[in-house]
Amino acid sequence: MSNYLIGDYIRDTRLRRGYTQEQLSFGICTTASLSRIETGAQAPGKHILDALMERLGIGDKIFDVLVSKEDMVIFEKIQDVTRSIAAGEEGTQQLKENIQGLEQLMEKKHQNNLYMQYLTFAKGILKKRNGGSFDEIMEMFMSAIHMTLPNFDGVTPNGNNLLTFHEIAIIDNIAILYAKQKMMKEALGLGYWLKEYMEKTFIDGKEKAARYPMILYNLCNWLGNLERYEESEQVAETGVNFCIQYGNLVAFPRLLFNKGCALASLGKREEAVKIFQQSAAIFLATRQERMARMTVELCKEHYDIDVKLYL
Repeated sequence: MSNYLIGDYIRDTRLRRGYTQEQLSFGICTTASLSRIETGAQAPGKHILDALMERLGIGDKIFDVLVSKEDMVIFEKIQDVTRSIAAGEEGTQQLKENIQGLEQLMEKKHQNNLYMQYLTFAKGILKKRNGGSFDEIMEMFMSAIHMTLPNFDGVTPNGNNLLTFHEIAIIDNIAILYAKQKMMKEALGLGYWLKEYMEKTFIDGKEKAARYPMILYNLCNWLGNLERYEESEQVAETGVNFCIQYGNLVAFPRLLFNKGCALASLGKREEAVKIFQQSAAIFLATRQERMARMTVELCKEHYDIDVKLYL
């Protein structure tokens, strides 16, 4: 695909979305570089192209670009790091090894902001899993986000900013870090902002299906901890409906469980029992037996509700 067509597509999509060149390029490349890319005078590197596409709400890599062998190796290693993060605590050792591998690859190549941002974020996740302090982890997350969003103060996002998928992940993890420190005003502020961003901005369907329910899941938990049960139920219901529509079977039973917790706390015991039973059944059906058993234990411990597992 020619450079002209890539630039033409970016420009046309940007204009349809109503974004300025400054909004799209901010923190990724200069406005002048974006202008040259849009006119076909400059070919974007893979990392630049992917970031621009993500901010336009396009996750699928529909364009092939000529990249060096080193770029492709780094890109593949970043995918390994991502999988290690998604694996949770069980992937901690693999995450450490993949981070080391990514660092070694980047030592041999000019370090651009987007690669360094992801590496710094991944190190923050590893630090968190290894018991790092709040200040240490927050410093790494803020250092990562400032590579592309230098004006972000950690609390109040700029409503004009467009976000890449990595930027969304970093801000989400900052909110989670606040919640663990019981800084609920800050956590809820970022959580609700991400919820609104995902609802009102053009986001790739696959990425939204993966990320949006987990943002809602976190909000449910935080609202429930603050005894704001009606809000928690509403957010959970939004997540449940979204999961049904878009087929997220990982978040679906978790959001159902949160809805049950809110209902039980509101005194709607009969409704809660049905929801808890559905949650446990879906955990089992999707081979999440540990979560199913945990559902049974928590229901009994916190609400004196007996949930049956049909193993």
